[in-house]
Amino acid sequence: MSNSRRDFLKKSAALAALTASGGFGLQASGRITPKKILRKEEYEWMDLCLAHFFGFDEIRMQLSTQMGAYGAVTSERDNLKETYDRFKEAGLEWKVLEGVNLSRAQLGVDGRDEDIEKLIRLIKGCSELGIKVLCYNWMPVISWARTDSARKNRGGSLVTAFDYEDIEDNSLTEYGEFTEEQLWENMQYFLDAVIPVAEEYDVKLALHPDDPPVDKIRGIPRIFTNVDAFKRLITMNSSDYNGICFCQGSFASQKDTNIPEAIRYFGSRNKIHFVHFRDVTGHTTNFSEEWHDNGKTDMYEAMKAYYEVGFRGPLRPDHVPTVAGDSNEHPGYSTMGTLFAIGYIKGLMEAVAKEYGYR
Repeated sequence: MSNSRRDFLKKSAALAALTASGGFGLQASGRITPKKILRKEEYEWMDLCLAHFFGFDEIRMQLSTQMGAYGAVTSERDNLKETYDRFKEAGLEWKVLEGVNLSRAQLGVDGRDEDIEKLIRLIKGCSELGIKVLCYNWMPVISWARTDSARKNRGGSLVTAFDYEDIEDNSLTEYGEFTEEQLWENMQYFLDAVIPVAEEYDVKLALHPDDPPVDKIRGIPRIFTNVDAFKRLITMNSSDYNGICFCQGSFASQKDTNIPEAIRYFGSRNKIHFVHFRDVTGHTTNFSEEWHDNGKTDMYEAMKAYYEVGFRGPLRPDHVPTVAGDSNEHPGYSTMGTLFAIGYIKGLMEAVAKEYGYR
């Protein structure tokens, strides 16, 4: 064998060994240096979840496991243990209980203590099953609201939208009119009652922003409509168990909110317990949901901010478009639209982990 042939084989073997051990990177000097290859658990650094609000959809649950979104999120149920076991049979783990009717507690009317006792029972039930996060909101009577559930978007896909001037019924509800200060006082009463229980049973409470973030609907104020309101919330009770569901779309629809900056503010204080990863165009009184790659927020910078502050908790895509071939029966929760969202999120997670892992 010629010397040139031997040299070629030696160099090829060295090249293969280097590639297998970690790949290549070019330094400023032009020299090739090995880079670290991240393990799967390093780039899947959050608990990726899907919402299952409309019963046990076998196809959706199977797709969840196929996409590697092993966390389940759903609302209060009559039997928590049966719900937990049903998810477990499907290969999923119930990570977050999201959605509790607390209207009487929020308004401070007759029955508010019963609402609080219900939440306390849910906290204890979550603790028994190992569910570590309970997500709630402070939007009495009228919760999440949209004026259009089928607005045309990219390629004829359908999204939800809100335009304040299109509210068809803005009359007072049966409860009448309230002030912002009343809702703040009711929040303090609520926190005083439930946070000690959350601490005892190791279940973190995550407050969702008001959506839409308008000042008032049908005589009832909305007080969690900006970053300053959440700064006030975390000073009302300093416990680590008093935290936030950082719904990006809700914060993005608030006027002039810098999403990465807000993530760093609350995340550096360990106040983000759950994330809704979504986006919008417009703000406050007029906005539309968007594809994850087509909204107003720099989603890569948002993902970097979560990584930097050490958030490793549950995250789910939210309010995805309804796409061709899927039903708009549950606007914002199209199963096929979720496929795009999960792929986009997983790509961002891996890209961010690799950026930081290579430093």
